[in-house]
Amino acid sequence: MVPGAPGISQAQSSLPSRFLDSVTFPLIAIPDDSSTGDDNSKLTTEETSVKNPQIESTDATSGHDLTPPHGLDEIIATFGNIYEYIGTGGQLAPRWQSDFLAKTSLPFPLRLAWDPSRVITQMTCHRLMTGIFASVFAAIQKNALESKVVSFGGCFAFRPQRTGSKLSAHSWGIAIDLNPGSNRQGSAGDMDARVVEFFKNEGFEWGGDWKGKTRDPMHFQFCTGY
Repeated sequence: MVPGAPGISQAQSSLPSRFLDSVTFPLIAIPDDSSTGDDNSKLTTEETSVKNPQIESTDATSGHDLTPPHGLDEIIATFGNIYEYIGTGGQLAPRWQSDFLAKTSLPFPLRLAWDPSRVITQMTCHRLMTGIFASVFAAIQKNALESKVVSFGGCFAFRPQRTGSKLSAHSWGIAIDLNPGSNRQGSAGDMDARVVEFFKNEGFEWGGDWKGKTRDPMHFQFCTGY
């Protein structure tokens, strides 16, 4: 689910009781650093507060045997306990990016949903997902479906879900939003069925299959039951 704007914003979120005994505090939504539209995206303000927090770039291919986790406990076991990186003020420690995230190249440029005049050729995601995302986009390109993916709405972003209080799958860098302009939350959208199939073939759950107000055709996430 794409943030309302690419900048940093405040949002409320209740963390699991095992983390802070059900204490609720504001979380800071950190946008995907590819939102600059620059192949060599500048670090966010929080990233510059630690020494050499560069996110590794990789062009790994897929062929993966990673099973999509089901539910929060499996997400944490597979992709890391993000709650250990959240400060008492709700900020995500910069070392989460350096410990768990990486950049993956895109085989064709994507326009930013919030600024169509700018394009990206790489994005930040969880380091275990680089090859999986690369495989999906390679399949899209191989089948000449680039025109069906017209805009990028975000991948990594530390924030709550738009329709709930728990952290979004975007916080782990395991979800992506595409074509948000014509695939608004709650709508049927117009996502190409072949694009959906390529994501599902790699293990993604599609938000367009959800029901009611949570239906989210722009959204693909590498997890279920969450």
